[in-house]
Amino acid sequence: MNPARDASGAFGRLVGPLRERASEALGRLAPRERLMVLGAGGVTLLLILWLGVVDPIFDSLARLDRDVARGRDDAATIGELVARYRALRGEVDKLEKSATSDQGGASLFAQLESIAVPIAGRERIIAMNPSTRAVGNELQEELVEVRIEGITMRALVSLLYAVESRDPPIAVERLAVKRQYKDQSRVDATVVVSRLRPQ
Repeated sequence: MNPARDASGAFGRLVGPLRERASEALGRLAPRERLMVLGAGGVTLLLILWLGVVDPIFDSLARLDRDVARGRDDAATIGELVARYRALRGEVDKLEKSATSDQGGASLFAQLESIAVPIAGRERIIAMNPSTRAVGNELQEELVEVRIEGITMRALVSLLYAVESRDPPIAVERLAVKRQYKDQSRVDATVVVSRLRPQ
């Protein structure tokens, strides 16, 4: 027994009477009416084909085009992120290299003290406060806050120049300057410097 042939025979038995009735009904119609019924049937068949087959295919193609465009945009964004990551990784490597070769590992506090005391004078340095904080998993930022009272503007500029022009330079993170009330030629200054080092 062939199941496909059995199914085809059953379908033929179901459709056969319907086809005969449709033929009889069409036969009873006038030629003009028959043309109108056949035309309406053709239009209905075309609508069914359009709505059931062609339109969904066009929708699928449009959706596919949108997905491809979105994929291209995502690939471009990923490429930009990879380039940015490589650039940042290079900068981190450079910072690590310069940090390890920085004066044999001398602390930022000691380096700043050796610069500030000859320029400002030990008696004018009120406080030097060191601190550290982690920057990511591999780096540590050393910070030193120096408070100086009664320094001249010329001496303060010399101090900042000496800090930033040493090799490698020390970054000045923050500077606050306030002119003294009693002696307008002198200022009180707070200077915060920083340096990155490997943890």
